[in-house]
Amino acid sequence: MGAEKAIDPEALRAYYGQLPNEYGFASQCKMTLLGDIKGKRVLDIDCRRGKGVIKLSDYVGPRGHVVGVDPTPEWIEIARSYQDDAWRRNGLPENNMEYLVAYPEDLAAAGLADGSFDLVFANSSVNVDFCPEAVFREAFRVLRPGGVLVYDGVVAAGERDAATVARARELGNAVQAAPAREEFEAMMARIGFARPDYYEESDVRPETGYKGGFEVPVAETGEDVRFVKTTARIDKPRR
Repeated sequence: MGAEKAIDPEALRAYYGQLPNEYGFASQCKMTLLGDIKGKRVLDIDCRRGKGVIKLSDYVGPRGHVVGVDPTPEWIEIARSYQDDAWRRNGLPENNMEYLVAYPEDLAAAGLADGSFDLVFANSSVNVDFCPEAVFREAFRVLRPGGVLVYDGVVAAGERDAATVARARELGNAVQAAPAREEFEAMMARIGFARPDYYEESDVRPETGYKGGFEVPVAETGEDVRFVKTTARIDKPRR
């Protein structure tokens, strides 16, 4: 899909309406800190039930602000139900969190303006979003010049089989749907980001769930590829 083309809202609604809700092990974002973010404006894409936003709320402190977006209204409702207790537990003088129902490919529809964030977090759930490149283009748009995208997710160590990736996306398996590292880097370059810097890498398996004993469906395939859990810091150039 050409990322510059407008995406039909009906296509987004239909896609996210049928997408499986549990994405597997590496959809969880540890909110790895790559430097002090106190006082920063931070966006969490695909925030689900908002636990990552609560962590970020503590990290940015009273002068910062965190926005979580997710296309699932039920999850955003749950996230909002947690926030009053959360900011008090974080010892803040007032709430510094906000949750919005939004398709990650169309953050402008939720009122998120160009250059309005210092930091954007995304995790492996992007691998099963409707159009991952469009999601990262939106991340680029809402970041200020010099801002940072943190991708706490999975890339593949070799070339991918397109049919396997397509089936993994249908199943909601965010690990098995991961792009090849070279493909991921090429996408970042097309969008305008700097070359990613990688941290804390480890191998993961596509059938492993995000908690002990939980397994996710996998696509049957003859593909032999290694999946790598990574945290990537990706800078938006200052100009």
